[in-house]
Amino acid sequence: MDTNSNNNENYLSDWLADKLTDQQLRAIVGESEFVAYERLKNSIGRLQVEDPDLARNYAAIKQKRIDKFKPEVRPTMSLYHYAAIAATLLLFFGMFQFFVFSNHVETAVGKPMLLAMSDGSKVRVNANSRLEYPSLFKYNRKVCLEGEAFFEVEKGGSFKVETSIGTVEVLGTKFNVFARGSYFEVVCYEGRVKVVLNDKSEILENGQAIRLYKGNKETWIEDDVQPHWLSGESSFLHAPLGQVLAQLESQFGHQVQYPKSLEHIRFTGSFTHSDLDISLKTICIPLNLKYQIAEGKIIISE
Repeated sequence: MDTNSNNNENYLSDWLADKLTDQQLRAIVGESEFVAYERLKNSIGRLQVEDPDLARNYAAIKQKRIDKFKPEVRPTMSLYHYAAIAATLLLFFGMFQFFVFSNHVETAVGKPMLLAMSDGSKVRVNANSRLEYPSLFKYNRKVCLEGEAFFEVEKGGSFKVETSIGTVEVLGTKFNVFARGSYFEVVCYEGRVKVVLNDKSEILENGQAIRLYKGNKETWIEDDVQPHWLSGESSFLHAPLGQVLAQLESQFGHQVQYPKSLEHIRFTGSFTHSDLDISLKTICIPLNLKYQIAEGKIIISE
């Protein structure tokens, strides 16, 4: 247990033993935490601790023929000591839910979302993505991402983005993370980020990017100051066509069917989020592909 936990237990023990007044405890831990302690005290007040049966203990000692010794009454743990421990445990389990990923947002197809975090950081979550974060985010700056998001992190303690593929850690910067399936991509737009993949870490400086696709790592230099999807356009640099079409699905909600042989073809370019037909043209024409839209599905062929 760390120093803060020990201090909290001491404060609780002294307060429950009337060695600290309500006003003194409130000044030490703050109003919101004092209210939680007060609720715990009211609950603990209903606990009962049975008094030791000294007569029965003494009789047992006599039966063991040690009458020549005075019966030793060991100090028993006081009710308030029990209460302090119980209060600490209850407080721990009560606060635990605030430090785990207890909140989440899911964006709909074609509907990005801006989140203002309690530490002052901003997170722009792209369409068809999921982000989880703790209630007490200011004290535990960690999120779990599936999909894509752009982060503007306020300076402070460690800020982590966890995905199923890798982890990104920063102190204060602007960066974009995409993680879905076996595809993972990080672009640093300002400051520095640490990317951890397969237990190996790599530092990205301003303008550097990294991609993990089918177990292969790729890096490049990014000239833009922010991702294009923030202004209604998805852009790609030598990206697998399968990922391009997956993002098309996220923006327009149409299922895309295409031959598996096309999945790994690389595409450099962009598509708008405002017009499906124009977007399909900008993807298919440079690659000499055909497309048709039928019954809500997009069928792409060579």
